[in-house]
Amino acid sequence: MIKSIILLSLIISFSTCNANDLNYSYIEAVYKFYYKNLKAGEMFLKISKNDKNINISTTYKGNILASIANRDFREEISNSIIKGKEFYPKNYSFKDNKSSYKIIYNSNKEAKLINEDSEDMELLIESESNIHDPLYLLMILMNKYPNVNSYYHTISKGRLKKYNYTYKDNQTMTINYKKFQGYSAKRTSGKKTNFYFFSEEHKNLMVYTSLFKNNKEKLRIELSEIISIK
Repeated sequence: MIKSIILLSLIISFSTCNANDLNYSYIEAVYKFYYKNLKAGEMFLKISKNDKNINISTTYKGNILASIANRDFREEISNSIIKGKEFYPKNYSFKDNKSSYKIIYNSNKEAKLINEDSEDMELLIESESNIHDPLYLLMILMNKYPNVNSYYHTISKGRLKKYNYTYKDNQTMTINYKKFQGYSAKRTSGKKTNFYFFSEEHKNLMVYTSLFKNNKEKLRIELSEIISIK
């Protein structure tokens, strides 16, 4: 099989996450997600640490409304390993109704992206700094705050993207009549704005996120139940 390998040299700004900052061994939570302000299903988040390995996964299971919009399934899985006082990404996979791909890290600064719908096409990514995937970035925002960057580069939906972030301390948010205290992060990319809220009472767990496009809410995800934090 002939493989087309495209080599990209990228300079990526990245803040390495310290393994000592990982203040939990297992998290499992359930969220409700809304599409254009209508309930569309549930998202399941799991984060686990087993010896030196860290696994993060999110699974979206949509209802009939999400199925009509072809958004009733999405799964992301990210695996990292602890080396010394740091941990680094090993691999990442993404799958939804439209596409499927995986990222295999050859090293901190080199990763191979494979389109699982067409495995004869690979994208080799090299960088002068570390690279990461969306779930690894979520772990950074949960564990490194307030020592975080104003922008990050990440591979999202098969593309390298730069996201600019702004943060606010000492914030409160009420979700389903329950008040949470913590900090927020907002990123803007073109006409899209993503907002995240992290609860300090729950080991900086993300409890809310939303996506606005052209100032209109497109997607909202709210914490429904914390099954386990330990």
